[in-house]
Amino acid sequence: MDAGTGFAVALMGATGLACVVVAALSLRADSRFRESYGVDAADDAAVRSNAAVLGVCGAGLLALAAAIALDVSGRVLGTATVVLAAGACVALGWLVRYRDRRDLLTTPGVDRETGARLGAAAMLSGLLVAPLAPAIWVGASGTVVTGLALGGTAGGLLAVAVAYR
Repeated sequence: MDAGTGFAVALMGATGLACVVVAALSLRADSRFRESYGVDAADDAAVRSNAAVLGVCGAGLLALAAAIALDVSGRVLGTATVVLAAGACVALGWLVRYRDRRDLLTTPGVDRETGARLGAAAMLSGLLVAPLAPAIWVGASGTVVTGLALGGTAGGLLAVAVAYR
């Protein structure tokens, strides 16, 4: 691993570790990190939900940094990353839309209807990015991979924008 890659992996690992530490520290009732989520600091359920999302993201960054450091093949790493990210979007969207877990959203105080739309947008975003995984696995051209990535990202962004209206 060259110096530039080593620095990037170390930075990614440090960011992931910081996310996990902040998530863990915010679980304490007297923690000042509780206010950073944009929810009422006294609302334990909302803080726990946001801490769980932050902790999972941090753990994912740590796992990605470890996989790069261990020199896992780009094909396996790219495919697994896209599958996990798409699955996480669909799972988060399902929780928000069908289980009314609006506390998982980063926007506090969202009404039920907007929450349901945002949940659907999150699920759609995951589904729009999912075709990228097989394209990476089979070694599709850079143009195809870029087109799928940009198309899925633009579609997800548009879905979230429409959900917020």
